[in-house]
Amino acid sequence: MPAMIVDPSKCTKCGVCLKACPSGIVSFGDTGLPEMDVRLASNCIECGHCALFCPASANSLSFLSAEKMVPANTLEMPSERAALNLIKTRRSILRFKDESVPKDVIAEIFEAVRMAPTASNSQPVRWIVAHDSSLTKEIVNLILCWMREEIFKNPTSPVALLGAHMIAKAREGEDGLLRGAPHAAIAVVPKSYRWPEDGSIALTYFELAAHGMGVGACWGGFLTMAVRKFAPLREFLGIGEDEHICGAQMFGYPALEPVRQFPTRKAPDITWLASKAAGNE
Repeated sequence: MPAMIVDPSKCTKCGVCLKACPSGIVSFGDTGLPEMDVRLASNCIECGHCALFCPASANSLSFLSAEKMVPANTLEMPSERAALNLIKTRRSILRFKDESVPKDVIAEIFEAVRMAPTASNSQPVRWIVAHDSSLTKEIVNLILCWMREEIFKNPTSPVALLGAHMIAKAREGEDGLLRGAPHAAIAVVPKSYRWPEDGSIALTYFELAAHGMGVGACWGGFLTMAVRKFAPLREFLGIGEDEHICGAQMFGYPALEPVRQFPTRKAPDITWLASKAAGNE
């Protein structure tokens, strides 16, 4: 059962931990110190906010020790412009070097990815990663098998027509599906999970974290479709029938680097809500 530990020599009884707790299970106890209501401890989502937001760093948690928390003011943070530029300079990489990304670099990317928000901090996303490029090529072959099957079923369907094109590319030695990426990552959540969008959020974190590490990525639409439709590919990846496929990323070191940035984009389509009172002014 989660528990909050308070250092009485540091606690100023400011009440920030009470305000920071999203579950509302922290209150002042008989000793005058904040404590987690043991009757409601099962409602704790282990977000750590009661400790992370404490101005005096007086709180620790049974699942998050003080030694594992880093003072926020010691972290190197980008400027506002640098943070926005990281997001705005993300490109879908479609040409990759024939070079593997070291596992320690991928591990650092996932250190950022695991901080992605999830409903009630449930952290349901499971990842399947192909690091060996030969396994990534086998994934491509299985996608092509699925496309051949679709051609056999209905040669005039959109997937069949697209499949014929991709098969022709493959015969010429070109990978039009994963673009020659040495690696692929697939995100899944339990089918019973109510918020599968959390997997898409995690995939977006992956793409941005990879960009920050000098690794290129691109959303794998063909791979996502094939995994959802083709049982042999799901079996190869070890994805169960009780799991929902949220999406996929192909990734590796970019073979091409942009010399200029900020291509044309549509203006944001925003509807600003206005109160009736504001509308009558």
